[in-house]
Amino acid sequence: MRREDEITRCSICGREPVADDFPRRVCPRCDAMALNDAASPARADTNDGTGDNPVFIDSKQCWRYYEFGGWVTMLDKDNCRDFHEFCKCNGLA
Repeated sequence: MRREDEITRCSICGREPVADDFPRRVCPRCDAMALNDAASPARADTNDGTGDNPVFIDSKQCWRYYEFGGWVTMLDKDNCRDFHEFCKCNGLA
């Protein structure tokens, strides 16, 4: 159980503080290194809330939740097959 005074940190680097509104959230610095499955920089379109999924950061599979104007990137410790499975495993569904 998380104490009120504990700070949630990035699931990749463990250094940067992140909001705790999504499980295993990734900080912006690590997210900037995200690659798609073709090993190219991950694509995101903030105008329509779409982009690559999954993405990989330091060879770790992550999923992005896209919404109009941005996204949230989360580490996948369960190696899920798709975003729907990831949401189900992490209580987001």
